[in-house]
Amino acid sequence: MTPFDQAGGEPVVRGVVDRFVDRAFDDMIIGFFFTGRDRARVKQHEYEHAAGVLGAPVAYTGRPIVPLHRPLKINAGQFRRRLALLRQEIERAGVPAAVAELWVSAQYAMERQITDGTDCV
Repeated sequence: MTPFDQAGGEPVVRGVVDRFVDRAFDDMIIGFFFTGRDRARVKQHEYEHAAGVLGAPVAYTGRPIVPLHRPLKINAGQFRRRLALLRQEIERAGVPAAVAELWVSAQYAMERQITDGTDCV
């Protein structure tokens, strides 16, 4: 059984992603990054990425993550805010702790590649 299956499969992972993306779009700290973005498209790509990280046979069809995000000048605090929102939705869904850690750790591993090297200012 893959971590994806342990999480509850597509309905649970997609639900987590949908709620997470809605919160990120509407968040007072990081929401501005999503101005003008297609929410449904972001949800689909976030789902694909999460499903792949969790071992599902789902291909990521979005643009390369690092070159897409690097120009946005995301600082470490903003990145961690994103992780906090994701973690809250994962926990809310009752995803097993080991699977939650895998999911969040995969996101956290990209921090240095995506952020601009500054912390909160």
